[in-house]
Amino acid sequence: MNRKPQARQAGAGTARFTPKEAVMPLTAQALDDRSRYLSREISWLAFNRRVLEEAQDPAKPLLERTKFLAIVSSNLDEFVMVRLAEVHALAHRRSIGGQELPETGNAPHLLEELRAEIGQLVADQYRCWHVDLAPRLAQEGCTLVRAEQWTTIDRESLQAHFRNQLEPVLTPLGVDPTKPFPMVANRGLTVAVRLESLDPSATTGERKALVAVPAGNRLVTLVERSGRFALSEDIVGEFLDSLFPGYRILGRCLFRVTRDGALEIDENQTADLLSEIENELSNREHSNAVRLEVATHGDQELRAWLQQAMALDAADLCPIDGPLDLTVLFPLSDRLDRADLRDKPLTPTLYPREWAEPFARIRQGDLLLHHPFQSYQRVVELVERAAEDPRVLAIKQTLYRVSATSPIMRALMRAARAGKQVTLLIELKARFDEATNIRWARALEEAGAHVVYGLVGLKVHGKLLMIIRRDDDGIRRYCHLGTGNYNDKTARLYTDLSYLTCNEAVGRDVAALFNMLTGYSQPPEWERLAVAPLTMRKRFVEWIRREADHARAGQGSKEGHRDGTGGRIIAKFNSMVDQGICDELYAASQAGVQIDLIVRGMCILRAGVPGLSENIRVRSLVGRLLEHSRIYYFANAGDPVIGIASADWMSRNLDRRVECFVRIEDEALCHRLKAILDCCLADNVQARELGQDGTYRRLRPAKDSDRRSSFDELLVEGAGSERPLEDDDGLAPLFTPRRKGE
Repeated sequence: MNRKPQARQAGAGTARFTPKEAVMPLTAQALDDRSRYLSREISWLAFNRRVLEEAQDPAKPLLERTKFLAIVSSNLDEFVMVRLAEVHALAHRRSIGGQELPETGNAPHLLEELRAEIGQLVADQYRCWHVDLAPRLAQEGCTLVRAEQWTTIDRESLQAHFRNQLEPVLTPLGVDPTKPFPMVANRGLTVAVRLESLDPSATTGERKALVAVPAGNRLVTLVERSGRFALSEDIVGEFLDSLFPGYRILGRCLFRVTRDGALEIDENQTADLLSEIENELSNREHSNAVRLEVATHGDQELRAWLQQAMALDAADLCPIDGPLDLTVLFPLSDRLDRADLRDKPLTPTLYPREWAEPFARIRQGDLLLHHPFQSYQRVVELVERAAEDPRVLAIKQTLYRVSATSPIMRALMRAARAGKQVTLLIELKARFDEATNIRWARALEEAGAHVVYGLVGLKVHGKLLMIIRRDDDGIRRYCHLGTGNYNDKTARLYTDLSYLTCNEAVGRDVAALFNMLTGYSQPPEWERLAVAPLTMRKRFVEWIRREADHARAGQGSKEGHRDGTGGRIIAKFNSMVDQGICDELYAASQAGVQIDLIVRGMCILRAGVPGLSENIRVRSLVGRLLEHSRIYYFANAGDPVIGIASADWMSRNLDRRVECFVRIEDEALCHRLKAILDCCLADNVQARELGQDGTYRRLRPAKDSDRRSSFDELLVEGAGSERPLEDDDGLAPLFTPRRKGE
């Protein structure tokens, strides 16, 4: 069932510069109001381009490059389902009735631009596969064998595999006036066929049908020699004849459709949010098609038929010369026992070392864990210990994205069954994790936990855990505040920070926030937290403007910036797409504030434009780990504000989500956070710098300069963080940089 597209904002300014224009230096006077900002959509795709560069990097181990190529496909799917779908809906509403709708803006032009960018990205991705990675894998004894390359032995064994493993679950679906075009699964692989009856007396003409390829592992090992694999979709396509006895197959076309991933829920009109989301998850699989990928060798008539059946424009059709959906490459690393083709294993440090009594350890002083360099297992063990400890009275936690086998969730269920008061706010609207969250919510309720299903009109994205325990000297609150989700799986792949404390001020703030989330109460005067959508934007603006005041007072001298009196801002986060914060940073730059932003993904801010942002530098770190930690530093004339947050500088984080920033006051932890930022700013291996025109330039060590990899140095830092040594400035150095030749 196709639904009418809903009007959704197409995003911040979409100005794009040609290479010729990019060469010309920009000035503030040369920019109109909209071109002050880069396109968020193009910036999102630019991040995926940086991921593709990792796959193209010959210095990386081969299987790691293959993994990055698969990540490109996964990322593009998300972009199509989330962002392209929104622009697609707006662009098509614009032409309805021939009337211009004001909310569509320049959506048709943007849609055309995004299609072109995606097309180029996909072409480069498959060029990398065909020209570089596939031949190199073949040299190492690993090959995806196309059907036309199967040997006689291959064909015989694969026909048996088809007969025994695939054919029993295949269902041919005819399409004719009595059998309407079926609902094709989102992101599933399907074979379309044209058929002709073998009965010479038949008068029905050609028939068309669809056969869905079974989901699951697509790599089928060939028996003749190890390291050779066939794809399940090729096997289905080759042996389809058995599904259509009495007919001749005239043409085949393998295809894949990507649909709008949004959930359309009116929360104010919903009595049962959980049931409504469950219904919408089914509707998502039936939502409007946005992109149609087809095999380049597929039947042309079938391609045209599929495009028409899915109500797509010709520009929405994406021919693919190679395996559709390169996420099929993810399992290759597991299939090949070749440690020499992978990165060296990352062995997280168990920090703190003494953790037999975690509550006693936290009472000794605040802790900061940097994942995955320092194991997330300590956070898991804290919840598990809380579930067992007879002194623990209650556990409160927010949960946004958790793994399907989460040990934290199992510990919370044990705590509830043991009679502890367990209160959980599970965000059912966490995009693409709704089904997992619903399953856990039901299981936790059955175990006796109090479960709150988010808030009307807001997503709860803050990462908060509070454990209330009866200690010898009274009841104490133990808090965990983080930048990442309580997900033991992604904690191995994402860089994130965990702050553990029993500080009374933090405990009062976190308790007040939980009371607001689960009940009815007025917001307090926060002592250590800034909370979105209540105070976080206001605090960030105040801190930015205060740096501008310091810059004006310090006259912008280099010495002033060094000691913090001249205005200094460093921030590390995922995305920068809020125009209001951009404007504040532009103003601070013009006042002389030196600003460094470490932005992993989207960034609409133009850096380095004379008269506008000449004192702003933006870099992106893309490498082995997904940069996910959020750290904010404001020098404040030598009395810095520094802390971690769950929020990026995005409008949705500041205005439409419940987010949490916690100011860190422990001096050693402040020094450690600043050292992490400085390490990221010194990186000349993983880093790219953003130019005025929105393009990124990869940094390389200068001749005779040290190689500075933030990954390598933070790995050392994570292992040595319990051995603080004083440096020349009286700060504890958290790592020893590797020097050239060492």
